[in-house]
Amino acid sequence: MALSATIYKANISLSNLSHNHYEDYSLTMAMHPSENEQRMMKRLLCFLLNASENLEFTRGLSTTEEPEIWERSLTGEILHWIEMGEPTLKRIKQAQGKARQVSVYTFNSNTYQEWFEKLKAKLSFKNLAIYYISNESNIELDSLCKKSMQLSCTIEDDSMYLSSDDVMISLKVEKLK
Repeated sequence: MALSATIYKANISLSNLSHNHYEDYSLTMAMHPSENEQRMMKRLLCFLLNASENLEFTRGLSTTEEPEIWERSLTGEILHWIEMGEPTLKRIKQAQGKARQVSVYTFNSNTYQEWFEKLKAKLSFKNLAIYYISNESNIELDSLCKKSMQLSCTIEDDSMYLSSDDVMISLKVEKLK
């Protein structure tokens, strides 16, 4: 018997001071059976950093033809393809061919520099941006995770703050290229 996804609800008040974007979001996220809460919360961070009216979570881990998050036009054109982790050169180039804009968010402090160094000379950065997100707090992201979450997020320059009533996490968003 196949395991099913676990559903999480998040009500988020977003204040992105860098892009003058202030909005309340009511999101439903499905945590894939092979995913953990930490990874799901990283998907949420990526969503908040790029929040817009047409941004949506995809089937993600369930399919290789889609990114974690994307924004599509009303005609189905992929405007923004958002990947997480350390995708292969092939995956990034495929995304660049399918979307107007591609963003990659990496989180692993032990491996991201080596991964980036191997790829950067082989990539065109015409429609590609790569970011490293580091947790500046001693608090793990999954400490905010609940089946029903009430969160507040503030983004300014390269800083991001995500909080609930009792926990606040500070993150740094560094653009690698």
